[in-house]
Amino acid sequence: MVSTATKNLQDQIARVDLPRLAAVMPRPFTWAVMKGLGNYVCRRRLAAFERQTTLIADPAFDRLRAWVDETATGDRADVPDLPDDSPLWREIASSPETRIGARCEYNDRCFVTAMRRQAATADIVVANHHLFFADLALRGAWPEAAVLPPYEAVIFDEAHQIEDIAGEFFGVHVSTQRLLALARDVGRVQVGDPLRAQSAATRLQGTTGAWADALRGRIPRARGTEEARFPLVDEMWTGTVRARYHELDTVLEEIALWLDADGPTVRDAPRSAPELTALGRRAQSTRDDFSILTDIGRGARAQTEVRWIVIGPRGVGIHTAPVDVGPRLAAAFGAHPGAAIFTSATLTVTGAFDYVRQRLGLGDTAAEAIYPSPFRYDRQALLYVAVDLPEPTDERFPAAAAERAAELCRITHGRALLLFTSFRNLRHVAGHLRQVLPYPLLVQGERPRHVLLAALREQVGSVLLATQSFWEGVDVPGEALSLVVIDRLPFAVPDDPLTAARINRLRDEGDDPFGAYQLPRAALALKQGFGRLIRTRSDAGIVALLDGRIARRTYGRTLLDSLPGNCPRTESLADVADFWSRVHPDAHAPRAVTMTPRT
Repeated sequence: MVSTATKNLQDQIARVDLPRLAAVMPRPFTWAVMKGLGNYVCRRRLAAFERQTTLIADPAFDRLRAWVDETATGDRADVPDLPDDSPLWREIASSPETRIGARCEYNDRCFVTAMRRQAATADIVVANHHLFFADLALRGAWPEAAVLPPYEAVIFDEAHQIEDIAGEFFGVHVSTQRLLALARDVGRVQVGDPLRAQSAATRLQGTTGAWADALRGRIPRARGTEEARFPLVDEMWTGTVRARYHELDTVLEEIALWLDADGPTVRDAPRSAPELTALGRRAQSTRDDFSILTDIGRGARAQTEVRWIVIGPRGVGIHTAPVDVGPRLAAAFGAHPGAAIFTSATLTVTGAFDYVRQRLGLGDTAAEAIYPSPFRYDRQALLYVAVDLPEPTDERFPAAAAERAAELCRITHGRALLLFTSFRNLRHVAGHLRQVLPYPLLVQGERPRHVLLAALREQVGSVLLATQSFWEGVDVPGEALSLVVIDRLPFAVPDDPLTAARINRLRDEGDDPFGAYQLPRAALALKQGFGRLIRTRSDAGIVALLDGRIARRTYGRTLLDSLPGNCPRTESLADVADFWSRVHPDAHAPRAVTMTPRT
């Protein structure tokens, strides 16, 4: 099993790396790619959705329906121009909760089943971390939904991401998206009493909305288009919020009882029994998760887990996760009889594995090795630190950072990726650059991620501004990405609920949270951002850090020592210009593009 961080990296391993390996291996081998269930169309849900559609023509659905008749994989990646947040796809996608296994009438033509069969016979299976840890969780709660075949050894690529991803699956989550998906599927029930199904679905939608509105009312500052996280304290679960929750719980209980496996509705519809039972089980599972989330603030679990609320444009969610996933990861890895290999370009802090060993629960049980980079950073890269800018906490910093970013982009004629730690700074810099630069400006959120990256690659001279999700997994070799600008050191926001809980745990145990957690985590994140620049032996360019604290504070040495040691450093823009003219002597400014400011 090879588990990596993203679907894009899965495709790279399967389409580039494994064919290269196959060319030099002494014997042939086979491989298969497995993605999360939500990447595959569910024929049963498609049929149910099609029965509910009106006579009004829907060209988007017609195209999707025609694709299903032709595709061999059912993988959404093969659908051209399908938006990431397509509401149509949400209606027909498979999911752990909608899988009913061999009892499904479409099982012999199921895309997920075909994927699993192919993987079961392959020598190497390429999965991703979300799927790997979801599978661990599903094996206990939803036996039919376990998708990974047995494996003898596992290689974790991009292993620095394991802690955060595993924490998601060792916790409990309930969201309006989950509730509304259940309501949609209940509303499609056609056997027994369809009017009752419609009534239950409508009531579930209504009580979900009322509960979400009540919860939002407790956090009036959580407005706008960005996702925000807040601690979930017991005081929030009182008054109107508690009343709306009880109404919602009542509807879920009624659905669970109505569609119970031993109830008359299921007994009277034997052909639909698996589907109906699955819906009833989903309703009961949601009730159980709600109960855990509302009670976790009391008792022993309050000391080991943290709760928080997520409020964003797509709805409301409440979550819990272990403060320390190390012990659970240690148990999971220890139960696996074969080898587990952890690899990443960012597993060490100042050349040591201590941090990742502790966070992943590995202790002293694992052997370790560091392999040198194939890149010549002493010739290919330059690190520029803007020591003359105000402190990032100074109100003058955004304006100064925007002007310095513009100066850097003028030196390289665009060709830049600007990485930010907050949307606030991103918006400020974007507004300034639109007024002063002639290069195409690409801004996260205005177009899908893959479209932005394609434009950066193809329109040489473009400038892409992005936040956290672009610090990793961006692979743009060549001159199209010759400048990486980082606005400030990537320390985790200390009042984020999970970060705050981990800091408090370390402090209670007598450790220094900054040295033991915050600083090493920032070092790994900074290495990831730095790593966006040099992707091949022929790449050359500049990494610019606009946060001068790395040169002024004592902790800066730890951060600098975690970057390639042979990379030259400067605090002079003149040196940056000289370096650029030396490594790109033939680079010319791209044709100017007139940019119209957004309103």
